[in-house]
Amino acid sequence: MANEPWKQAPGVWPTKAAFFSWLRGGLRKSIWQFYPPKLEFKNEACHTPPEGYTGRAKTGTYCALTGEWTGKSKLEVDHIKGNASLTDWDDVLSFIQHLCCDKGNMQLVDKEAHKIKSYAEKHGLSFELALITKKVIALEKSKQVVVFLKEKGIIPASNAKARRQQCIDILKGETK
Repeated sequence: MANEPWKQAPGVWPTKAAFFSWLRGGLRKSIWQFYPPKLEFKNEACHTPPEGYTGRAKTGTYCALTGEWTGKSKLEVDHIKGNASLTDWDDVLSFIQHLCCDKGNMQLVDKEAHKIKSYAEKHGLSFELALITKKVIALEKSKQVVVFLKEKGIIPASNAKARRQQCIDILKGETK
């Protein structure tokens, strides 16, 4: 029988997915957070701000996703080819190998842009559509969807899913 910690400690990990989520976080923290080539890559890629910059950052670089200059403290090292799976014991080695990537698979990105890219990868969306969707989700959380739609001259749909799509369609039209 395979090692199944979620069955041995169901109060800690109620499901197999909960265990592998915990393991993924532990590996990311112990390996990726302090991975020397990652830290070296970030230090080498950062430089003094461009002329005209008025912020407080002393070093930084341009975000690989947005093209905007960002201070070093707001940058994260992202896997260009990312989204490695860790849902079973068979995935552990490939996940660790994914974390221990070479500098050719690294890019510096703004923290918010990184969240959007991860959301896009998880849901199979383009970066642009993920950005729009995240804006709509923020509207939903702030309970401002109906207000937003009315301000745009749109009659809000009768259900949340349809209202989300209305907002996405509006924002897609504004970005074109």
